[in-house]
This record gives sequence, structure tokens and C-alpha cells, in this order.
Amino acid sequence: MDYSKVFDTMVSQTAAYLADHHLKTMVLGLSGGIDSTVTAAICHEVVARYPQHAFKFIGVSLPCSTNSDEENHSASLAMQGFCSEYWVENLQKEYLLMRATCEQRYASTPLSQGNIKARLRMIYLYNLASVTGGLVMDTDNLTEHYLGFWTIHGDVADYNPIGGLWKHEVYELCSHLLNNVFTDEQSAAHQALCAAYGITPTDGNGVQAGGDMAQIAPGHTYQDVDDILCTYLSTKDTAGHDEAMQRLDQAYGHDTVERVLTRHRNSEFKRKRMPIVIDRKLYDR
Repeated sequence: MDYSKVFDTMVSQTAAYLADHHLKTMVLGLSGGIDSTVTAAICHEVVARYPQHAFKFIGVSLPCSTNSDEENHSASLAMQGFCSEYWVENLQKEYLLMRATCEQRYASTPLSQGNIKARLRMIYLYNLASVTGGLVMDTDNLTEHYLGFWTIHGDVADYNPIGGLWKHEVYELCSHLLNNVFTDEQSAAHQALCAAYGITPTDGNGVQAGGDMAQIAPGHTYQDVDDILCTYLSTKDTAGHDEAMQRLDQAYGHDTVERVLTRHRNSEFKRKRMPIVIDRKLYDR
């Protein structure tokens, strides 16, 4: 894939959407992970390349106690490197209050507690977008889309530049940005991309230790998960489906394949309502 074209398309399409809808501000919650950091790089370029529109990019880090120091440091670098305006707002106090309120009737679970955190961030970011004449940027990738790896009314937002990329492609885009766009190794932008590239992906909510792979496919990589999903989705209605599934079983083990596909099937209800995503057909030609 031509990642120079990918990046330019994401920047130009985002700018066009903002201009067409008379929006001035992009609001993004910075987690320190690779998805939000790459999205921040896109927003930065929208501001830089289209000065005639006077766009502003506001980045906010909204940690709770389950966010690691590594994640918080990476988020800080991303804010410094890419944002027009930025700050940190710790939501631990608000989370504990809302959790206690919710638990007056029913006990919470690690998953429900994570959802509370995601929805509190949503409230904060949407209020900020409302008062600044902007929209909230979404950072979910295609892998997360097909695995239901987001919270409804939480960390799914309005406009998603990277939503057409598989997770391993987000890493490849990040590598392209490091080597071709933000090349100054002393800059906060370069350091932020480096930090995000090397960080262990998590949901930031403390749902399960060990990062995303602990929930999806222990012992495997996002490249493996993407291969399973892409192969299944592209062959499920074809004559070659059984043969393709046999190849996956041999490559990754039947249990791993079934775990990934079960999560995909069980999260179908989430995909009924989605944000606006830049279609990968615009750049994958």
C-alpha cells in the first residue's frame, strides 16, 4: 500500500468534511496508544495544510488509575507534538462517583467498569466539541471494528480517518510517518510516534491484564488476527471457504481461530450504528 497516498487522503478528506459542515475544531481523546497518536498526526496536518480555514486541534488526555505511566507519557508526547491546544483531565474521581452510583442496585464487573470510564470520556469530549464548534474524532481501526473492540456511546465518535485500516496497517502507516513525515528525532511528534509504536496495546480501562492480545489471541499478533478476520470475511460466501478455514487452523490453531471469530460474531450488534469512516477505496487502488 502507498502510505504517502493513504496519509494525504486522510488529511484531505478530513479537512473537506470539516469545511463542508462548517466545523472549526477537531477534538480527540489521547490515550497514548498507536491509534489515537496516528489520528493526532492526521489532525495536526489538517491544521498545518489548510491554514485558510483556521482549524483548531484540541487534544485531551483523560486518564483514570488504570492508565499506565507509559500510556500517560506517550499521550503527553502526542499532545505536545501534534495539538493546537491540549491538557490533562484526570477522571478518576468522576469514575469512582459514577461507579458507586451504578452499584447501588447491581454489582459491577470489570467490563462494566471499563464502559463507565469510556462513557465518561465521551461526555467530556462531546461537551468540548459542542462549545468549540467541532466534532469528536474516532480512532477505532478495522480490526477493532470487526471484533467489537469499543464501547457503544463511549469511545466510538463522529469521524474516523483510520477506520479503513487493519490494525497492522496502522502500524505500517505509523512507520511511514516516522520515516517520511515527522523525521526529526528530537521532535515531540517523532518521539510520540515512536512511543506509540512500541507500547503494548490496551483498552486503558483495566478490563484484562496483558493488553489486547490477552483478550483476543494470546501468544499471537495483530497481523495474525487480521489474517484470520480478512480471510474469513473474504471467503465466507465462496466455494473456497472450507479450504481457507483449514489453512487458518493449521497456521494459528483451531482454538485461536474460533476465539477470534466468536468475538466477531458476538459483536455484530455493535456494528449496526457506526461513525463516518473514510472509505479505503479512496486510497487502496
